[in-house]
This record gives sequence, structure tokens and C-alpha cells, in this order.
Amino acid sequence: MNTLPILYLGLLVGGDPRRLNFWDPAVNHIKALLSSWKSRHLPFGDCLVLLKFVLTSLHVYALSFFKAPSSIIASLDSLLIRFFLGGCEENRKISWIDWESICVDKEVGGLGVRRSKEFNLALLGKWCWRMVIDREGLWFRLLAARYDLERGRLKACGWEGSVCWRYISSIRDGGASVLGSWFPFALLSETVLVLLFG
Repeated sequence: MNTLPILYLGLLVGGDPRRLNFWDPAVNHIKALLSSWKSRHLPFGDCLVLLKFVLTSLHVYALSFFKAPSSIIASLDSLLIRFFLGGCEENRKISWIDWESICVDKEVGGLGVRRSKEFNLALLGKWCWRMVIDREGLWFRLLAARYDLERGRLKACGWEGSVCWRYISSIRDGGASVLGSWFPFALLSETVLVLLFG
């Protein structure tokens, strides 16, 4: 019989996402992939396509369930930058453009590459949206049984909740972002939510 934590879809199930070693499989997977691609031999356009549609999608599963620590976000971004600039682990090249400019939308002169930190926040925020529109789903009923409902919404439960649930509920309540209450339903009163969605 397996004991926790176990590796499932590249993540340590039962591990603590606040610990850096929890993210080792995801980071090592990207490193292994990059070393096989040898980006210094790829044209600029190919590097951009691989960066936007492959590399930034590899860790979607992990980022949609857990908040990545700042140092992991920095490591992921560092790997992506090095790949895009045509470097490798041993050979670093001069950067003629900063990463922030690369991540700016195409409409305003950037290349439209996802920012890992904001992408992580958006993926976790999607669960807040699902709490509103999919209240009959098995996952919602499971959370309701575990954390209970208060005036039509799931309780935050403070330190008694799981790490994942605490962060998602803080996004819902507007406390997880430097932008404040960016989640639109955080701006609505609980009474309005109950009237709209039962």
C-alpha cells in the first residue's frame, strides 16, 4: 500500500505546497525538456511558439490547485527567460529585452507571454467562479460537507482549512492579491449572491 506523499501527474499528492521540494518534479520536468531542446539552435520564432504554447502550459495543473511560492515563480521565470534568449544552464547570453516587456500584450508592443505569478492567481481564481456557477457539482458538495455553508457561501474556516482552500477563499474574499478585490463577485454582497444563485 502506498503512503503519502505520492507522485501523481507530476505533483506530490499529500505534500505541502509551501515547501520548495514539493515543486521539484515540475521544475525538473521543465529543465529536462529544455536540455533536450537545446534552444540555442532554434530560430527566434520557434522559441516564442514553444515558450507561449508549451512551456507556460506544462505547470498549469500544479498552478491551478496550489499557490506557488515566490522563489518557485522566480525559478520558473528564470528557466523560461534563459530558454527564450537562447541560453542554457552553462551559457548565459546578454538580455537585450527585459522579461516584463516580453510579457506585455501584443496589442501594446509585447509578445504576450504569460506571467507565471498572475497566471497562478487567475487559475486559482477560476475556482471562485466555479463556486458561483457550479453549485450542484460533486466538488462543491464535497467542500460544503467539509467546510459547511454560511449564508449561502462556503466558510473560509481559517487555519482549520487545507492550505489550498485557505488560499482560494482568500482570493474570493479579496485578500490574496496586491490589486485588492479583483474577483468581481467579491464586490457583491452575500445577500445578492444568495438571491442570484440560491
